[in-house]
Amino acid sequence: MGLTPNEIRNQEFSSSMRGYTRSEVEAFKEAAAAALEEAKVELLKQTEKNKGLNEKYQDLKNLEETLKSSVIEAQKGAEQTLANSKKEAELIITDAKQKRDGIIEDKHRKLAELETRIHELEFTRKSFYARLKSEIESYLKLISQAESDSSVKIEYPDDLNMNRIAEHVHHDNNGQND
Repeated sequence: MGLTPNEIRNQEFSSSMRGYTRSEVEAFKEAAAAALEEAKVELLKQTEKNKGLNEKYQDLKNLEETLKSSVIEAQKGAEQTLANSKKEAELIITDAKQKRDGIIEDKHRKLAELETRIHELEFTRKSFYARLKSEIESYLKLISQAESDSSVKIEYPDDLNMNRIAEHVHHDNNGQND
């Protein structure tokens, strides 16, 4: 270990004849001791300051590491959230397309059923008109033959009898439809 200020102050030198002036040596020793003491105090202050700065530096390093890891985690979280959002959007779009396709398919099926029903009703209507025409023509032939046959007397019904006949026909038609 180096000299202490007290060692400098207490140092004794032997005297010689042509030696140094004692008061000057004492003054120099005192100045050197004071300078050394001052330097040691300053060194102690600087050491404490350095220790404090090192602690702050370590705290800042730790904070920097924490911030780095937080930023990395936040970035990973944001990327994961974005990826999840994209997947969810794709699922929603896929689901919407499937629903749309199902609705379109259902509408096409119903349209085909309606077209089939329309064709059936058209066929039924045409068949009915053809049968009706055939029967009317058949009755007209019978009437025509009956008129040409002089032995048959044809009586035409009055309005009251026509209403009864129409009711009877209407009643017969409703019975057949059931």
